[in-house]
Amino acid sequence: MDDNSAKELFDIELCYKAMGLSFSDNPETVEKTYRKLKEEYGKSMRSTDLAERAGAQENLKQIEELFATITGSLIYKDYAREYERYQSLKAEKLEERRQKQQQQSASENKQTHRNCPYCNRPIASTLKVCIYCHGRIMTPMEQLTANVFSTRNLVIVAIVALLVISGFVLMSNPQLLRLK
Repeated sequence: MDDNSAKELFDIELCYKAMGLSFSDNPETVEKTYRKLKEEYGKSMRSTDLAERAGAQENLKQIEELFATITGSLIYKDYAREYERYQSLKAEKLEERRQKQQQQSASENKQTHRNCPYCNRPIASTLKVCIYCHGRIMTPMEQLTANVFSTRNLVIVAIVALLVISGFVLMSNPQLLRLK
């Protein structure tokens, strides 16, 4: 490091200290502090006291010079560029995390809800009766059992069984067919 760059670094560090900042403060903090000080001295410039107004005007000029020195330095510009990259990378990661959470939330919502087979409204998948139409929600096995062993099917099976049994009995005992 040569004498000019060491002097510039020392000057910039003094500028930071004069504004009440640390050399490691990010560009947002530098600009925020500058605006705050400028606003503070701007209020003092509207004072009715001439001495206070003159002091505020002098302080305002110094703050503007300090800010110009800081923001004009190569060190600040490099740091601002790196900080901007860091912020954009941070924003990208935050957006990725938000999208991932939305996808997880959507998949969890699909898993915890289903549509009622009768009224097609979304209901919790743990419910056994729809809260809207009061229809009974059955599992696929319960549906199969209900369809196979319905009253209609049981009556048909009973009639067919009776016919088959009576046919078998009549075929094995032909004398029952003869009428006397």
